[in-house]
Amino acid sequence: MSGIHFHVNGKEHRVPQSFPATTSLNEYLRESAGLKGTKVMCKEGGCGCCAVTVTLAAPDSDKLETFSVQSRLLRILGIKTYQDFIVYFLIIGWQISTIEGIGSQRKGYHPIQERIAKFNGTQCGYCTPGMVMNMYGLLHQKPNITAQEVEDNFDGNLCRCTGYRSILDAMKSFARDANIPDSKAIDIEDLNKNICPKRGEACTGKCGQSLDLRLNDACWYRPTSLDQLSKVMKGNKNKKIRLVFGNTSAGIYKDDGPYDVYIDLHGVKEIYSYEVTEKSVRLGAATTLTQAIERLKANHHKPGFKYFRDMSKHLKAVANVMVRNVGCIAGNLMIKYWHKEFPSDVFLILECVGAQVEIFSSAFSKRETTSMMDFLNKVDMTDSVLTAVILPCLADNVVYRSFKITPRWQNAHAYINAAFNIPIEGLVVKGRPSIVLGGVCDDMVHATKTEDFLANKSLSPTLFKEAYTTLRDELVPTENPLEATPKYRKDLASGLLYKTYQEMTHDFPIHKGLPKKEAPVLTAGEAMFVDDMPKFQNELYAVFVLADVASATIESIDASEALKLPGVTHFFSAKDIIGENNFMFGGSWFSLAPHEVFASKEIFFNGQPLGLVLAETQDMATTAAKLVKVTYSKIRTPVLSVEESLTKDMEFKHARITEVVGTPDEAWKTVDQQVEGTVKMGSQYHFYMETQVSVAIPSEDSIDVYSATQNSDICQHAAAQIIGKPLNFINITVPRLGGGFGGKILAPAMLTAASSLAAYLTNQPVRLNVDLASCIRIFGKRQPFFAKYKAGFTQEGDVKVVDVEILADSGYTEDGAIYTHKCIQSMDMGYFVPNWNIVGKVMQTNKMSMTAARAPGTVPGALIIESIMENVAKALNKHPVFVKEVNLYQKGQKDIMGHTLNNCTIREIWRRLKDIAEVEGRLRQVEAYNQVPGGVPLAQLLKFCESVQRGHWTVGGKLWSCEVVRLAGGLSHSKVWK
Repeated sequence: MSGIHFHVNGKEHRVPQSFPATTSLNEYLRESAGLKGTKVMCKEGGCGCCAVTVTLAAPDSDKLETFSVQSRLLRILGIKTYQDFIVYFLIIGWQISTIEGIGSQRKGYHPIQERIAKFNGTQCGYCTPGMVMNMYGLLHQKPNITAQEVEDNFDGNLCRCTGYRSILDAMKSFARDANIPDSKAIDIEDLNKNICPKRGEACTGKCGQSLDLRLNDACWYRPTSLDQLSKVMKGNKNKKIRLVFGNTSAGIYKDDGPYDVYIDLHGVKEIYSYEVTEKSVRLGAATTLTQAIERLKANHHKPGFKYFRDMSKHLKAVANVMVRNVGCIAGNLMIKYWHKEFPSDVFLILECVGAQVEIFSSAFSKRETTSMMDFLNKVDMTDSVLTAVILPCLADNVVYRSFKITPRWQNAHAYINAAFNIPIEGLVVKGRPSIVLGGVCDDMVHATKTEDFLANKSLSPTLFKEAYTTLRDELVPTENPLEATPKYRKDLASGLLYKTYQEMTHDFPIHKGLPKKEAPVLTAGEAMFVDDMPKFQNELYAVFVLADVASATIESIDASEALKLPGVTHFFSAKDIIGENNFMFGGSWFSLAPHEVFASKEIFFNGQPLGLVLAETQDMATTAAKLVKVTYSKIRTPVLSVEESLTKDMEFKHARITEVVGTPDEAWKTVDQQVEGTVKMGSQYHFYMETQVSVAIPSEDSIDVYSATQNSDICQHAAAQIIGKPLNFINITVPRLGGGFGGKILAPAMLTAASSLAAYLTNQPVRLNVDLASCIRIFGKRQPFFAKYKAGFTQEGDVKVVDVEILADSGYTEDGAIYTHKCIQSMDMGYFVPNWNIVGKVMQTNKMSMTAARAPGTVPGALIIESIMENVAKALNKHPVFVKEVNLYQKGQKDIMGHTLNNCTIREIWRRLKDIAEVEGRLRQVEAYNQVPGGVPLAQLLKFCESVQRGHWTVGGKLWSCEVVRLAGGLSHSKVWK
């Protein structure tokens, strides 16, 4: 057999037998085939990053089967067994599909890729190709898969970051039983049916007889037809008449009146019409806003009425539910008629689409139809009444958008409201658009100059700028101390034109959510991470040599045996460093002491880097690193817990933090009870899917470094320091990160320094990609905490004073001081404790230096105070929910850092959460079923805030500049672009 042949993405690949037998399919795909979309992380088949699908004939039937596999576990050569393919394979004749083969931006994305992007399932995107390929294989195996089967088949994909819920939803959308969660209709019995004295039956709210009621100061009429209404109005011609339906305007214009005659329109049958034809929809004047919303929604799918969808959404922002239930369309329009300054949303949206109103004149006893503008400005409504609104069918090319900008979503008048009705084909405005604005000034309805300017014009950025300028010149808001400033309203109105322009040109508007711009390339595996970069000419691979003891002195390091291996070129250690053996710098707030890149004399933790082996391949470097011999002396038993550290006086005393609030010594004299306890929280590895990696490329006057870091500033300083060069000698590029969670804030500086040193000394490109096992040994994790507390409280559970001693495991450096400080700052969470005495001790142990991990310091702070509250509740024999409730902050109180809480809403939020979650009802259920251990926890979490510097650059042309790292949330592209 001259070689191995198999197909990858439909293309035949032939590999000579001389190819190393240990080469995995993953290595072949990434290094030889150049298919970097297939990722690598654990190299053990546990993470799912390296998933591909294979198609082969089943031995028992010759039927082709397709399924997903971990490419890192497949070998190019080996022994093939169909039932057990975990270790070695001979893949001759296999058909292999990678992420690049199923979809890309050039040939189109696969539905799975599109679905994940649509569901916002991409975070950093490093795990996404593996997720996609797993689902790709699963659908081949089970085309009629169920949602439960989908969930059950993702145990091979390790990542469970923020995006996993969305990923799972996206995958479940392919299941045959996938559906929208059922909406349960609740049967509500008719209650309080009033008995009609005339018929002895439940009152229907309709009475066929007119009403004529004369009071001392006014007369009330309730006609049942337009004829009766006409007679009433004619009979009271010289009197001041008020037509009444919902009477909601009384809440706005309280000083209108007094009136001589009130006419209740509820009995007039003719104003309740509802008719739908191909050309129009007729809504009777008595149609309530609630009814209008439902009727618009019921017809928005019909040709010519798609604008009803936006119109119904706009009406939901009018007033509130109770007002909309009784207030009718005509009533809102009549407020606008009598009070031109009223920013009527109903008038605005009706006028924009060219709706008409039907008016009944009592003087002539006839009905006429007129435009909204004529109704507002020309028709005398003194003896007339609105009977209907007629909404027209609009052409399919019409873009309709409406907006209401308010201080809050509901029950508020608009600062500015606006509606746009623009007929457009391609990017050409066909005819004259309709631009209606409210809240600018009393006599402005249409932006007529802007409408004239845009008529029959071809939209372009240049034209839009002119239209924007035209509108701003046309807008002259009136000054009113009760309204927003004229400038603010002018800016709002012109901004809404821009927003509409974005939608017409298919730009995403700011107010809408949008998938990340890079989501498709992430789902297709086309997004390039650091280790996906092509191999550079003469590139060397680097592997750390690590200490295998935790506390000792280095006597010697002998790399001679390693350097004898073919392909192994160099070994560098602390003695080879040109500049400073330190990957921290004085301007960094992350550390209080230097950090050696390579241990020079003392070993502080097992896994501490001692040097760097360089070779022509990754496997050669890995093998050579194991052959480096290290001789130690003074090997000591390591200190691995803060309790032991305390007994050996290994505290970083200069980093101790003390926080005293109030007068705790006096407070202890006033409490009814006390509790004591301890809280212990362990460490946590970040488990970013992309391991730590750095690539350094030397040139004649600089070193270009590609690093997967959350903090390029520290990396640049580290690289410059170790080779004794100024900062401008180091160019740092961060393509994107495959997860970070805080674990790539500090650690990449070590890699950047080591790889830069190696590149500088060899004058060759150096790639340093640390495997998972070494990452766990070398780099910092979440800081462990141990706390002892004592709390004093009243019989009601009101905590008056707390003493806490914190022992923070900082590892071998005092880096943990910053996280200990954050723990203290956030320990109160949402609870008011007037007296605190907190001592934070930063302890040294023989572990790697601890680092930031999601909510550093805040998580242990929350655990400590929540534990205290739970213990207090236990002592009082009360449920923790009620004890916590007693201690929640109130407006005007000061938090643990002395900040006055002027806008404290936590009690209201807590109350709402209790109601929504039906906490008290569930507690009763738990108590009734207390044979089975159970409970209902309720807690809150403080959001720790940091100061932010904002820089503003002028956006010009198509070049945007933003100082961010591409990590999960899409900030670098999507959020800035949005």
